[in-house]
Amino acid sequence: MINIKPVFLGVLFLFLGSTGFVLGQDDVPVIENAQNDTITYCSDSVYLAEYISIENIQIDAADKGMQVSIVNYERGEDRLGFVKVPSLKYNWNDTKGTLEISGVGTDEQYRGAISKVYYYNLSGTRSIGTREFAIGLLDADYLPYTGHFYQYIAKRGISWTTAKAEAEEMTYYDLKGYLATITSSTENDFIYSKIDGVGWIGGTDEDKEGDWYWKTGPEEGTLFWRGTSEGQEFGFAYWNYGEPNNVQKDWGDDEDYAHMVVDPGGRKKSWNDLPDEGDKYTPDGYYYPQGYVVEFGGMEDLQLQLSATAYIEVRESKRPELDYSKIQTLFCGTKSATVDLIFQDSDPLVELIPLDETVTVDDSLTTKPKITVNDYGQYYFQLNTIDEASCPYTDTVMFEFHNQPEAKFDLDSSECYGYNLQLSFIGDTVEAADFTWYYNDAEFESGIGVDRVTIPLGFENIDRSVALKVNEQGCIDSSLALEVKVKPNIIVDVENEEGCSPLNVEFSAKTSKPAASYLWDFNDGNTSADESPMHQFLNPDDERKSFDISLTVLDVNGCENTAVYDSLVEVYPVPTAGFDFSPQEVLITAPEVKFTNTSHAATVYFWDFGDSTFSYETDLQHRYNAMGIYNMSLEAGNSFGCADTIVKQVSVVFDKINPPTAFSPNLSHPDDEFRLHAEGVLNDGYQLLIFNRWGELVFETDTQEEGWDGTMSNGNFAPSGVYTWVLKYNDFMGGSHKQKGNVALLF
Repeated sequence: MINIKPVFLGVLFLFLGSTGFVLGQDDVPVIENAQNDTITYCSDSVYLAEYISIENIQIDAADKGMQVSIVNYERGEDRLGFVKVPSLKYNWNDTKGTLEISGVGTDEQYRGAISKVYYYNLSGTRSIGTREFAIGLLDADYLPYTGHFYQYIAKRGISWTTAKAEAEEMTYYDLKGYLATITSSTENDFIYSKIDGVGWIGGTDEDKEGDWYWKTGPEEGTLFWRGTSEGQEFGFAYWNYGEPNNVQKDWGDDEDYAHMVVDPGGRKKSWNDLPDEGDKYTPDGYYYPQGYVVEFGGMEDLQLQLSATAYIEVRESKRPELDYSKIQTLFCGTKSATVDLIFQDSDPLVELIPLDETVTVDDSLTTKPKITVNDYGQYYFQLNTIDEASCPYTDTVMFEFHNQPEAKFDLDSSECYGYNLQLSFIGDTVEAADFTWYYNDAEFESGIGVDRVTIPLGFENIDRSVALKVNEQGCIDSSLALEVKVKPNIIVDVENEEGCSPLNVEFSAKTSKPAASYLWDFNDGNTSADESPMHQFLNPDDERKSFDISLTVLDVNGCENTAVYDSLVEVYPVPTAGFDFSPQEVLITAPEVKFTNTSHAATVYFWDFGDSTFSYETDLQHRYNAMGIYNMSLEAGNSFGCADTIVKQVSVVFDKINPPTAFSPNLSHPDDEFRLHAEGVLNDGYQLLIFNRWGELVFETDTQEEGWDGTMSNGNFAPSGVYTWVLKYNDFMGGSHKQKGNVALLF
């Protein structure tokens, strides 16, 4: 419930009808807005009763409280908002234009709640004019125009006469009630839009058909209409189409009592005439009684201040908006600039005030003020404007002054680069800057402070370019795309890259771009300009030898690259085979030969004596079993598998012919003839002569296969005795020999 603190009214306690509110004898309840000068509404929300006074009113029930009502409410435009007070409940009624605040609370809590209720307008094409606000208790609606309170009592089926009697028994804070008398369109609109329903009002023509009088309240006995629907208006009247028409009902009653129209198809906010009980046999129809409207006030001289008013003038105003599409707010490379304050569809009065004491503004009351700052950065300003409707506005605007960077980086366009390209920003920045690096027109890497980058160029045969964009707090500079020349990629293939000296190695090269020239350096004092050279490497040392090979390629773009391949060629040392033998002349009579190994840098040996015999020893002796010229070879090897071979001829010759000293030709014996022969003696140049003791030639032959059989030229045997022989011959080695001796002929 709502508990009004006691009000002194003589010595009596007056119980205020069904409300249960008690008036006492001490403090007077007050709802008053003393500072109710008209408030200007331009576009921002405004508090409508910021200095409201609410005293001596205690709300003791959760469903009771206070309300703020927009009297001339424009639905779809007007709206009330609030800053919530804890423990109180808020409800905006969009149909009635009323903000209801309920809940148990003190007068101070409700004062705080009402003082923070604000008005704002939702429409872009608002209805200009003054909005009137009524502030009162939640159980009735207050109309400042009449100074009266209104309640709707829902009571289906109630008759007009019963409603009139009940209304006259009601009071509201000691204000007497009566069926509402409507004397103006303002009052009519208010009742229709603010209360919770429609029903009986205090007009009737029961005394004289067609003469409509107000029968209740201060207007009792006042004629306001005469006749039917085409009748004459003597005061305010707002009948529905074709009303009043006094249609007699089936049960015989005339239509003598005024009722606000329920039918949604009727004239909005209008009245019609009904019998005392309405259309009592059609409870679901539009003319079945719904209840009645009670009006309080105008019949007493009480000075209760239970309501307050407020007024807001809604002006055709729109906050001046800067046209940021036409305004420069960013200034690069300067600390002083004149700004052009261009507004959208308006030309307000302006004032620009810096919010930083280090900033100065010249011509601050013009749309072209000059701003000067000490350091680069963002600066905020208060922008005061007054539009054509004299509505003041305050906004905050920002202008920025920053360094203008220059997108420079350390690329030498005449230089040729390798696989990786390292770039560094070489310009100056003052504040944090965002760097974006581009490679071949595509973003490669970006970020705050990324002022250096490594770009893998690769070796494909493509054109390459790099560029840089620097964004320092919105001040941007972009470089031109600069061409990057890349050194040619070199791939070397090698055939037979390791082996024994001398080593023949075949080289070939591939490049990423067509080459103009090649230069090979074999690291042995020799070079080649061929694309695929063949080169022989020597290793005269005892240890293996590595050769670093380098190739310098100059491509068609003038870019040179040198590839160095460490230890690409490995050449193994080769031992030197050598041996001596003795004796130097080998006789078949003494065929034992001693071999002395004189090889150098060898660890394994293989001897081939030329007579199908072999040996792996280091030093050795060998016996030849036959005369001849033997190709004696020695193969000396090392741990790398390299070998050297030396071949020398060993000649095994006979010593001399040893003829017999006597022979008997008449014996059946192999020695029955005198024949001088030996292995190694050639027939070519052979001559055997035999002489008797008188020096006479008794036998001669030129072949060693023929011997002297002891006969003379006449065929007879020569006499026994001693004969002299002379032998000339050539050996198989090409030597010429002559021997002489005696032989005895025996029989």
